[in-house]
Amino acid sequence: MSPTVTVSEKKALALDAEAKRLLDFKRQNIKKKDLTPCPQCTTLVNVHANKCPHCASSIAEHTRKIREELKKLDELTYQMFELHKREMEIYQQEVGSKPFWVRIKDFFNEPQVLQDLKIVLPSLVSFFVLVLFLRGKAAGLVFWLVSLLGGFLIYFLFKKWNLKKYVTVDLYRTVLVFGMVIILVSSLGSTGKFWPDVSFMKSGMEVQASAAIVRISPAPNADVVTTVYQGEDLKVLGKRGAWYRVTTESGKTGWIHSSVVK
Repeated sequence: MSPTVTVSEKKALALDAEAKRLLDFKRQNIKKKDLTPCPQCTTLVNVHANKCPHCASSIAEHTRKIREELKKLDELTYQMFELHKREMEIYQQEVGSKPFWVRIKDFFNEPQVLQDLKIVLPSLVSFFVLVLFLRGKAAGLVFWLVSLLGGFLIYFLFKKWNLKKYVTVDLYRTVLVFGMVIILVSSLGSTGKFWPDVSFMKSGMEVQASAAIVRISPAPNADVVTTVYQGEDLKVLGKRGAWYRVTTESGKTGWIHSSVVK
């Protein structure tokens, strides 16, 4: 006995079939943006043209039909978008009315979940491990380039993931708040800058030692100007051998050894 098909399911199937037909029509008749082959000489002409500029044949009926079908495709695309939007609203309302533990149970009862997790989870874990590694080893442009590329990879995976429908509004909010808390706690608990310097023309450096002495001249026995501490930014004014001439955050200028800065 075949399962009963509801009216909404019939409508969705009909829309899907019509969308496929119109997309096939567009692929066959539109070769470039607003250009279609002339039925007589195959020269590409504008879909609004009434006569082919190459063979001078009348193409008004041909282009009229193409314009009508393209208009149908645009209208159908909007209709399907609104239908999908409405279905997602209903789905989120249904999910939102369930307790959190029931949502988790339903999520892992999906037959496709484990198969999808085998594809997505290793990529996500690898990306976050890479970001954490670079956070301590790389700075500036390298860190941000890898992070952006990884972000695009995650976006692509979620677009292809069959379970993306489960990423509801409340889940977005939870992840966002959780991520912000981690960032704030990490930054407050760090003696250095939480984010790496992203300057393309880096003209400064950071104190790496717990404490370092800035001297009046580039010599180990020179008079002391001031003491700087780990994480403090120094503006580089020049270099002489293993010594940098720097300006501190408090505005004092002197020389510091390269072994205590980076």
